[in-house]
Amino acid sequence: MSDTSRSPSSEVLVEKLVPGGYALGRIGPQVVFVPGGVPGERLRISVGPKVHGVHHGKIRQILASSPDRVEAPCSIYGQCGGCQLQHIRYDAQLMQKKLMLGDALGRIGKMAIPEIESVWPSPQPFGYRRTIRFAVFKGASGFHLGFYQAGTHRGIDAHACLLIPEHLQQIAAKLANVLVSCSALPMYVEHIELRSSITTNEVLIVFHGTYKKVEKVQAFLEPFRRFPDVVGCMVQRSGPKSEQRRTEPLVVGQDYVTERFGELTLHVGFQSFMQTNWPVYEAIGKTLKDWLGDPQGRHVLELYARTGALGMSLARHGAFVTLVESNPCALADAKQSMALSRVARCTFKRQAGEKFLTSVKQGAYEIVLLDPPRTGLSATVTQELGRIKPDRIFYISCDMATLARDLSRLVDSGYGIVRIQPFDMFPQTAHLETLVELRMQPPHQ
Repeated sequence: MSDTSRSPSSEVLVEKLVPGGYALGRIGPQVVFVPGGVPGERLRISVGPKVHGVHHGKIRQILASSPDRVEAPCSIYGQCGGCQLQHIRYDAQLMQKKLMLGDALGRIGKMAIPEIESVWPSPQPFGYRRTIRFAVFKGASGFHLGFYQAGTHRGIDAHACLLIPEHLQQIAAKLANVLVSCSALPMYVEHIELRSSITTNEVLIVFHGTYKKVEKVQAFLEPFRRFPDVVGCMVQRSGPKSEQRRTEPLVVGQDYVTERFGELTLHVGFQSFMQTNWPVYEAIGKTLKDWLGDPQGRHVLELYARTGALGMSLARHGAFVTLVESNPCALADAKQSMALSRVARCTFKRQAGEKFLTSVKQGAYEIVLLDPPRTGLSATVTQELGRIKPDRIFYISCDMATLARDLSRLVDSGYGIVRIQPFDMFPQTAHLETLVELRMQPPHQ
């Protein structure tokens, strides 16, 4: 991007926030996205070049400030790119996220929707993240823990993050002290991930990178196990070579944490997806069960099941559940959790959702649970759901734009949107988790 400090300045009125957390303003007919703005503010900005067809600007001066503006508590806010909304009061963040969701569903989905419920707040606006990934880069003295500057590969030295709890901050500080004292490492490290259980406070330290000499790496990892709450350290090989990705990870100590989800005891390995804001995830699970009602005897399909917490919680109350997941590590964890929680009536299928659905007969499942990745559902999945015609679909989305697209396709397949409940899984960021219930509509006479 060119240097916007030398660009001519313009005044804009911030109309709203858009996905990504940008403030939207206009210079004549031209839309400009400005990070750090608040709806209702008048800003003097310098305008940069177009990115993906839209001009991006930079705030030079706040001419009229919003009462919703606050001082961001993070010293590197606006640099690392992890947070987009720290400059907005938390209750106003919730309101703006609801407005962004409604705008996306109406503008992209182009469909009538029921009233969106107020965003379910996170119990902790800060300190909620149970997982975090730090970049590792070589500095003038030793190695540094930090993040990449937004939109670049330039490192920012920062081992503290206000989104993680105190005990993870302490572990990150200890890690940073060790790394900065090293003139060389026995392995190449791309990044380091911390994963923690809210139930037990168990912590895993996961190094992502490559190595050649196992003994040296094991000796390097061993001292980290003496950090408070750390139960295991491991290296997950990463890199361009396929043989590296197939290699078994090197593990010192325990390779999983134990978590509680309602009545379930979950075994969550370091290679499985882990929800970052556990209390909000539990709230999603409770809301799902409340909406669904008594699951006794129902036939339920959960696509993108990951470690299967949602489906198993229904099976525990009498549903017959099929869990479909392509990640073998996640399915192995789900089977462990099923045994720990003494849950029956679960069938596991290691398969991509698209492939599995093509073998399903119409009417085989009354209920389908969907929790896809950020890219949403493929056209094949929405087509197959329209063919097998479950009575009810419960869709959990982490991306407003793909949710709008997918809901539009499902509505075209004969479904009606019954209710929409957003959850603030990621405070201080522009991301939003949304639970939607759809029901098959009777055919028009």
